[in-house]
Amino acid sequence: MEGTERREIELDVYTDTHHITGRLSTREGRLSDTLNYELPHVMVLSDATSEPLLQPEESPTQGGFMHLDTMAIAFTVPRGPELPLEERQRSTAFEYVQKQRHKAVVRVPPFRFEGYLHLPKGNDVERSLWDLTPAFIPLSDATVTVSLRPNAAWHMEVVILNRRKAQITLPRQGSIKRDG
Repeated sequence: MEGTERREIELDVYTDTHHITGRLSTREGRLSDTLNYELPHVMVLSDATSEPLLQPEESPTQGGFMHLDTMAIAFTVPRGPELPLEERQRSTAFEYVQKQRHKAVVRVPPFRFEGYLHLPKGNDVERSLWDLTPAFIPLSDATVTVSLRPNAAWHMEVVILNRRKAQITLPRQGSIKRDG
């Protein structure tokens, strides 16, 4: 794994107070693997720009590099495609298991997400949530809203959530209600 080439991922990072853009250098094929295993505590972004969520009139801060504690991250969004599964499996020691999609509502204040959490196929859902160990987990086909702007919603192919800050609910079929 040490011989694996580094690549750069362009991404958006959201904390509870800021939206940050930049590039992250990694050996991993997925952003979630990078956050969980390669950079468990600190993320360094190059060509970074930070703008406050609460004061949109404030000028963005631009820097060559930005040092960010991963505990401050609410969620991240990769801007480009991830490596295909076959290529990721060649370059990593992690074992991939088949997953099943489960509708989820997740709150990472001030954000709310509706999308799909991917849990091991065939496992008991409650046990799978209990055994969920990575700090950063993907949510696919996600709609994101911010409590400060409840009428504005974004749709994203995938968001990587900081599970340490998340309240995850797997609702019963047909029971998703919007809170305002």
